[in-house]
Amino acid sequence: MPFDRTHAFANQCAVARGNILLYPVWWLMALFSRRADARCRIYESWFQFFGNAIVGGHVMLGPHAWCVNEMHDPERIVLEDDVICRGLLRVESFGDGRIVIREHVYIGDDVLISSACRVEIKADTLIAHGVQILDNDAHPLDVDERVGQWRQEDKGGRFRGASAPVLVEARAWICTNAIVLKGVCIGEGSIVAAGSVVTSDIPSGVLAGGNPARVLRRLSPGETR
Repeated sequence: MPFDRTHAFANQCAVARGNILLYPVWWLMALFSRRADARCRIYESWFQFFGNAIVGGHVMLGPHAWCVNEMHDPERIVLEDDVICRGLLRVESFGDGRIVIREHVYIGDDVLISSACRVEIKADTLIAHGVQILDNDAHPLDVDERVGQWRQEDKGGRFRGASAPVLVEARAWICTNAIVLKGVCIGEGSIVAAGSVVTSDIPSGVLAGGNPARVLRRLSPGETR
């Protein structure tokens, strides 16, 4: 995780979309400011999101925000209104990957969301720093297949792993460094504790944690309002 002066905990701001024609001017101005590194990165991020994603109103990007759209279809990465994104969104080159971020979602620094099927994060959800959400397998379990995959990738090929959709319901909170794997639904208002590995569905209104994550307790009405 990039714990430096560009991190959110260092009070580094995110920046909304402006007039793209003025970006070169802002970039030059940033070179002479004390926040030059962060500002330049944010303007590069906005250039990357243009043409690679559908971005709603009042979206803000942080210095480490980035998107990779292997399918070159902007509709496969959607950020609705009032999203703050400081992480990496990636649609893989295989499958039918889609990433849909509903309104008022926060995506922290060093977050990775990888999709070869579909990842949807519903409104008012917090995705803390260092979280990884993957709806696909990066490598096969069979050792011979895994070695063969690596050799193919070394020559420009790509493994097409199994995938299944991931859904994070509204008002959930996935805490720092948690990992969410394919085929999982996290219920409305639930909290996934820091460092957890989610391999199966989490019901609504609970605190879950561990590896693999399990329900630790039900949240009180005041904690889920």
